Amino acid sequence: MPEGTQQGHLLIGPPSSGKSTLAAILAPLLHARVISSDALRAQLWGNSEVQGPWAELEPLLHRAIECALAAGENVLVDATHAHLSWRQRLMHRELEERQLQWTGWWLQTPLDQCLAWNRSRQRQVPERVIRAMHQRLATPPDRPDVTEGFTSLFHLNPADARPNDQINRALQILGHEER
Repeated sequence: MPEGTQQGHLLIGPPSSGKSTLAAILAPLLHARVISSDALRAQLWGNSEVQGPWAELEPLLHRAIECALAAGENVLVDATHAHLSWRQRLMHRELEERQLQWTGWWLQTPLDQCLAWNRSRQRQVPERVIRAMHQRLATPPDRPDVTEGFTSLFHLNPADARPNDQINRALQILGHEER
């Protein structure tokens, strides 16, 4: 990356695929502020489970990104990003004078594992939602692709026996320290 270029990291995956866990691992290694749609929903509506109108949440997300960038931080956005249009609106919006290069982290957790992890969560997502988002991400046009505007798109399976190896390979490619 050119010196002084801030980085955006977009986590992509259905609910219960391991996005928040990955965000907690990556944030200190990437020197990035985590911006979580769950945290923004809690801030806006008092409860992270409220799936209110995206038109109300999206400006809050953009402001949070702007604040992090203004503070000189990289950003790591923890949300499903299951629709191509959601990803493109986020990555291709104007960021004043800033150059922001986006890296995608696509969590390709098997559906059965997402469902199992969901059952062990305190806040469970309806299985039909997980199934629908898992399917949406597996098929065009919403299947993530580097041509959307990512500088890199990493495919990770957090259910793999050695997920840290996958993360370390990606960090090496990005030129960051391994965990």
